[in-house]
Amino acid sequence: MDKNENIHIKLEISRDPHTGALSLLTRFDPNAPNFIKDENGFSWSPTPEERAFLNEAFDLIFKKK
Repeated sequence: MDKNENIHIKLEISRDPHTGALSLLTRFDPNAPNFIKDENGFSWSPTPEERAFLNEAFDLIFKKK
């Protein structure tokens, strides 16, 4: 299995032009099997690979501070 096979999100790092602080934005694939939209809203159950991906991104951001 490909390492990224179970990653159905995209991460975007942006910098606030006023404070210089970094922000991490998550983009969800609405067609992913672990993303559900119903009359009550949205639900996302991250895969183990998505959790690792997010943790790695947060580690990169917080190491820079």
